[in-house]
This record gives sequence, structure tokens and C-alpha cells, in this order.
Amino acid sequence: MKERSLIRGVVITMVSFLLVLVLLMVGLTTLNSQNETKLSESLKESVMRATLTCYAVEGRYPNDAGYLEAHYGLTYDHSRYIVSLDAFADNLLPDISVLRIGEV
Repeated sequence: MKERSLIRGVVITMVSFLLVLVLLMVGLTTLNSQNETKLSESLKESVMRATLTCYAVEGRYPNDAGYLEAHYGLTYDHSRYIVSLDAFADNLLPDISVLRIGEV
């Protein structure tokens, strides 16, 4: 009877430990996802500021993100993000897109 109680206690402890471990992993995954979303939003805001600064200084909007990197100090991780500026004309604000590489 004592041996059965010991086994039951070990099983309950292991199940509890695994439950806590699973909850921790779910929490970390959620935090990572939220962090990635905030980083994408922050990068888009940085691109917008650099784009507007370019227009204020030069009187025209840039054609691509490379121009903002070369002349306005925009930096980002090229292995994680694609920044696209869809410019129609020099005097119209381009459509700015920030895409995470590997995101579906």
C-alpha cells in the first residue's frame, strides 16, 4: 500500500511538472509572437518617418528602402524583414509594406 502511494505521488508530481512546462512554453510563444508584431510595427513607423523626412528635405518621396538606408539612416535586419515602398509618383506618399520573412 505504501509503495502504491509513493508511485501515485510521483505520477502526480510528474504530471504537474509537465503541465507547468507546457503552460510556460505556451506563454513564451505568445510573448515572442507579440514581440515580433511590435517590431514589425516599429519598423513600419521608422520607414514612414524616414520617408516623410526625405520629402521634407528633398521635396520628393523615395523610390525604395535602399535610398532611405543610404541617405536617411534607416537600418533593419534584412534576414528577417522585407521593406517595400510602392511609389507611384515623386509627389505622392508611397504605399509602405513591412513583411516578415517566413511568415505565412
